[in-house]
Amino acid sequence: MKKFLTVFSALLLALSFGLSICFAESTSESETADEAEPDIDSDGVADTEEDDSEETYYFDDYVSAGGYLAGVIEYIEKNYVGGDVDIEKLIEAAVTAMASSLDDYSEYYTADEYESFMQGVSNEVYATGFAFIVTEDYPQISELIQQSPAQKAGLLAGDKITVINGESTLYKSYGEIDAMLTNVDMPEYSFTILRNNKTFEVNFNLEAVKVNTVFHKEMDDLFAVDSETDWDEIAYIQITVIGSETAEEFKEAVTWARQRGMNKLILDLRGNSGGIVDEAVEICRQIIPEGRIMYTQDKTGNIEETFSTLKKPPFKEIAVLTNSMTASAAEIIASAVKESEIGFSVGTTTYGKGVVQTIASLPSLGMLKLTTLEYFTRNGNIINGVGVEPDIEISTMYLVSENDEVDSDKMKDIYRYLGYKVETDGDAKRALATFQTKTGIPATVKLDAETVNSLNLALYARSVEHDDALEKAFTELLKVD
Repeated sequence: MKKFLTVFSALLLALSFGLSICFAESTSESETADEAEPDIDSDGVADTEEDDSEETYYFDDYVSAGGYLAGVIEYIEKNYVGGDVDIEKLIEAAVTAMASSLDDYSEYYTADEYESFMQGVSNEVYATGFAFIVTEDYPQISELIQQSPAQKAGLLAGDKITVINGESTLYKSYGEIDAMLTNVDMPEYSFTILRNNKTFEVNFNLEAVKVNTVFHKEMDDLFAVDSETDWDEIAYIQITVIGSETAEEFKEAVTWARQRGMNKLILDLRGNSGGIVDEAVEICRQIIPEGRIMYTQDKTGNIEETFSTLKKPPFKEIAVLTNSMTASAAEIIASAVKESEIGFSVGTTTYGKGVVQTIASLPSLGMLKLTTLEYFTRNGNIINGVGVEPDIEISTMYLVSENDEVDSDKMKDIYRYLGYKVETDGDAKRALATFQTKTGIPATVKLDAETVNSLNLALYARSVEHDDALEKAFTELLKVD
């Protein structure tokens, strides 16, 4: 079956342009009987014989995938009794199933779905200019952006929206309301507003709003730093996603850092699910010393390499922060930093999506996003299914269970994480006894249910209060001359 799917595009083009395709005839007893009348029993029901000659549609004569699948479609069209058959929907369903059977990344988009996908990688969205909350009945405006369409139209925080474009908002969820407010095909929006028990109509257009994907800060904006350290040499830049303008945004952030004399960088890629590969490459060309950045390989073995020509990088050392949600194009950056030896990574192993999708237009239908390339790191390492391991691993969260041993290596790490000095098994038991005493639990030195619950609460509070990966990166960069 898989063999014929690879050439289905031939069928797709043939059907799209109205070319004639010959099919083998369906063979069944009913067709060869020349309109034979069925026997009717006493209940008025047609009496049919049960034998081994059930209706069969022979596809063996089809020599191509297109012919085979076209035969299936013809069979459905001739025999389905549940209503009219929409050939285009059948083809779309077939392409959707084919794409989804390949991997987690290949998929078929209708025209509307493709438009939504492209908006997701664009740095520009259309918005009303207000935030809202869902109440017991209608959504309520909670905040307005200055000079936004909503503010210019006279809307106020506290106003309730009862109708959007003629559709009631009563009892709708946040997601439903958000979808109603992001329809870029609507040239003008109409709202019915409830204010002080009175309703009135407001109309205005959505406006394009730029969505930033790069953010920069000084270290003392992130946590308390020792005034005697050279913290002001270290810049912090976060990339949340890699969109169509991210490389340009990153360039501006690098300029900001260099103008302030910062020569070391913490590059935060945690939670960055990737995006546009070309943009990731352009980011690398701004910070990675000359040499190969990465290379891709297609199904036939063709290799395409990308390079940096940067002779003098703007930062002498880079610490890149990663976690399990750092994926795809973001992994290109993380691996390039590590393998070019311009820096090191801190955190946890990345997601491991090392493949690239290309988008093909299907005539008269939508778009097919297909995995066509695998990419490899600067040094030729595989990313797909493996990820990029950190140079310094910082676990994101500990979790204690009643099955853990009081003095195990894991529990010793946990006691240290909570601030206790622990080296030996005896230190571990004393640390647990001290923790139990401080939290009002009997000092049994056992991991009972109450102790486990208190430890996990303390671990959660500690993880929220301290960004250990960030602090470790900062500490390591301070050691660099």
